[in-house]
Amino acid sequence: MVTSLLSGCGGGDKGGSSSGSSKAELSDSVEAKENTYPLNSDDTFTYWGVMRPNIAPNFTNMGDTHIGKQWQKQTGVKIKFEHPVTGQDTEQFNLILADGNYPDLWDYDWRSFPGGPAKALDDGVILELNDLINEHCPNLKKYLKDHPEVARTIKTDDGRYYSFPSLRDVYASYLGPLVRSDWLKKCNLEVPETIDEWHDVLTAFKDQMGASAPFTASNKSDTFFAYAYGVQNGFFLDDGKVVFGPAKKEYKEYMKTMHQWYDEGLIDPDYFASGEDETTAKMTTGRSGVTSAWAASGMMNYIPIGQETEPEYDLTATKNPVLKKGETPEYGYIENPYYYGGLAIGATCKDPVTAAEVLDYGYGEEGHMMFNFGEDGVSYTMENDNPVYTDVVWKNENGWPVSQAIADYILAYSFGPFVQDSRYQEQYLYMDQAKEAIKTWADTNAKEHLMPEITRTSDESSEYATIMNDIGTYVGEMSAKFIMGTEDIDSGFDKYLDTLNQMGLEQAVEINTAAYERYQKR
Repeated sequence: MVTSLLSGCGGGDKGGSSSGSSKAELSDSVEAKENTYPLNSDDTFTYWGVMRPNIAPNFTNMGDTHIGKQWQKQTGVKIKFEHPVTGQDTEQFNLILADGNYPDLWDYDWRSFPGGPAKALDDGVILELNDLINEHCPNLKKYLKDHPEVARTIKTDDGRYYSFPSLRDVYASYLGPLVRSDWLKKCNLEVPETIDEWHDVLTAFKDQMGASAPFTASNKSDTFFAYAYGVQNGFFLDDGKVVFGPAKKEYKEYMKTMHQWYDEGLIDPDYFASGEDETTAKMTTGRSGVTSAWAASGMMNYIPIGQETEPEYDLTATKNPVLKKGETPEYGYIENPYYYGGLAIGATCKDPVTAAEVLDYGYGEEGHMMFNFGEDGVSYTMENDNPVYTDVVWKNENGWPVSQAIADYILAYSFGPFVQDSRYQEQYLYMDQAKEAIKTWADTNAKEHLMPEITRTSDESSEYATIMNDIGTYVGEMSAKFIMGTEDIDSGFDKYLDTLNQMGLEQAVEINTAAYERYQKR
């Protein structure tokens, strides 16, 4: 439950090195030159990155999409898109590292690089961007000066910028609890808030609606019921200290509740074996009435499927549960404005200045509109000063679902070198239930507990990965045993905690604490 190779840039070197050892912060005394697009460049830049999932069903290359073509047209450079074979991205990434001839625009979550982004910089895999941003990236520089917390998040502990980040303009709560609201009406029940009320709802769904798995979940690494007990999956902040949720004493009470509900038949008996497809089937055929899911891929998927056979079928989002009526939920799912490792410039790039100018485009007004809404008059039109998607998205002539149609024209549904516009999400969540869901789920104090984007040193990363791989497996196994009753919670929980410490949990906490303290000093 817990959790080819590629050539360097074409064209000549324009000078203006961005590599080296400069650790200078973004400087007000250095004015980044304004760039005029399209750029006057004959360069061809290689781009390497995993194919976006909503593009993959209809395209084999991002360069064939409207957004891929628009990006090249608007910036005035050619981009050769290269994508690893699905499921082989790690192997192909390692081959690139061994080859030493790196892509120019390198789309990768650099937080997961062994030793973190600082190690990628030190090893000469990617370029440090401080000088480039200072001198050639006016759009990103302005954004970072206006958003110092984001600036702190996207650099290394020693002050080096390493990628053009994918950002949001808000903290986002797109995942949370859902309940069959039509069943609530039939059972004469209100939307549940407390754990006791949730118990009553699940019991009624079992006894009155005939649900064989009243509660199930598509995300087995987390159940929202844990939030009521002050527990989150993995590491988070508790009173400013780094803690590991499944090792908190409150985890025991959470496990006891889940065991009780499992014995009562309120939890999906296949909970530990089923996946997202099974959850969709159960939530849309009357076998389950409660789940935790995404607003878009979950809620907006379940409702139309359910209504095909049950016209009254409906879902509503609930606040995350609490123990006492009227309390504001302390915990919940939340994503910070920085949500992906971003596009770095490969250290073998022959023209890093132009590469940086290409990537800076997305943080300006024109690039912002392009990445978020596509092409004016094609994928969107302006209505009352607001961009509104057209029928090429909503009623795609190829019969593609909206998620695939929109992905042909924009990148806002995924990630890239730009700031995601909340007006995208407001339209993409076209169901009123989904619009309300993200507001409901946002009503928590979860932001206070969110771990920032810490960076571990190379030595820390190696030790941490070894420890947490084993701990993650152990926690998952023991949680399943506690819930199903094959391991007694009262007699076995202390042993469980001792085993976690023997496996190195205290050292893992110390590693994350040290990284967090370094983050605070950035």
